[in-house]
Amino acid sequence: MKKRSTVFFSMICIGLLPVMAQRPPLRMTLSEALDIARRQQPDFRNAERNITYARSLTQSAKASYLPKLVAESDIRYNAIIPTSVLPGNAFNPAGDPKELVPLRFGTPWNNSMGVRLTQPLYDPVKLATLQGSMLGEKQADAEQKRLAVDRYVDIAGAWYTLLLAQSRASSIRKDLERNQENARLIEGLLAEGRCLDVDQREATLRIRSSTIDLDQAALEIFTAQGNISYLLGYDTLVLIEPRESLMDMLKSSITPDGLDRGSSSSENPMPEVEVEKVRAAISNVELARVKAERLPVVNLEGYLGSSNFTNNFQPFTNWYGNSFLSFSVRWPIYNGGEKRRRIDQAAIRLEQQVNTLQKSEQKVYFDRLQAKNDLKNRQAQMTIQQEKVGIAMDRLDIIRSKLQEGRATVKELLDIEALLAKEQYGLYAAQYDLLRAILANDKANGSSVPREGSFK
Repeated sequence: MKKRSTVFFSMICIGLLPVMAQRPPLRMTLSEALDIARRQQPDFRNAERNITYARSLTQSAKASYLPKLVAESDIRYNAIIPTSVLPGNAFNPAGDPKELVPLRFGTPWNNSMGVRLTQPLYDPVKLATLQGSMLGEKQADAEQKRLAVDRYVDIAGAWYTLLLAQSRASSIRKDLERNQENARLIEGLLAEGRCLDVDQREATLRIRSSTIDLDQAALEIFTAQGNISYLLGYDTLVLIEPRESLMDMLKSSITPDGLDRGSSSSENPMPEVEVEKVRAAISNVELARVKAERLPVVNLEGYLGSSNFTNNFQPFTNWYGNSFLSFSVRWPIYNGGEKRRRIDQAAIRLEQQVNTLQKSEQKVYFDRLQAKNDLKNRQAQMTIQQEKVGIAMDRLDIIRSKLQEGRATVKELLDIEALLAKEQYGLYAAQYDLLRAILANDKANGSSVPREGSFK
């Protein structure tokens, strides 16, 4: 069963390699990849459109305080002329006031046209709406910054994964070369009668195992390249080849001050905290807007026009001017308690948002503390792993010398080769973990922006 699985996996790798070789991969740095993502990622385009949309809402809110000028016209036919009544002494002082005299006012045709002006003078609801729209711009900008940080962390993490897969493939190739060299050495020792057939079989088996591991590493590289292609916003698969290595990324990530480079939130505000602060401010404005619905609204209103009265449809005769200028005051007094309930609801939402902001600030503090401790731990682990690799390489040289002198066995050589391969991969994994720890520490301290200048 194990043999079948190995053969099936090899067939998959062999089938994928021609697809990977159809076109050369694009060589680029992480900074260049981030710039490509900024231009191509749909999320970034949506974030920019959100900012544009928020600015449009602000402009619309400002426009609501500008004067409104409306041209209006009305053509009316009165099938039944309205009738009203007056007391009998309305026109005759001697008449009986209890007697009602019916009078018909108007004509069958009554046309009008004119221009109506409305200028808001005081509208607290519109003022609160304007404040909310301006905060909406800040929220869209904060959301874009948070998206930039999140996407940078995603892309950089995927970039490190690809570098780890490539380093592992390079390590396996070196391991394969060493195994082949060991096989030639063992073959000579076997001819001299200084080792057994089983030693040669084990050396051959290690070569086969390294070959399979190399195919698996190629598939891991292909998977990581596909993930990066998706994160950069490509519509189809584009193979990416990093220009850097894991050690290059470590050197560029370590500043002259070292890895311990925490910063206060006041110097680098956390994007998620900024978003929650803006949301809390919006909730506060929403509460003020609901309260403002109970306040008076003052408008300046004016009208300039004329009306036409005729018994027959004669739109060009009998026009009479009409105009007015007034101050309109509307003050809601009682609405059955509906606005009181809405105020209570807005106050509850504000309190919830303040609690969310407090929770976000608490999370930032503990994330920063945990990231700092993890960074120190990863740095110590990498230092230890470097020493392990050095020790394994020294032991390998010693065993080779002893083997040629007949003071060591082939098994010792093969075991130290396996140990060196294990420690070398452990070193690459430690470098990868340290890079991820640096990335997490930068994010926790609000500085997850590439130092090369991208994503600004």
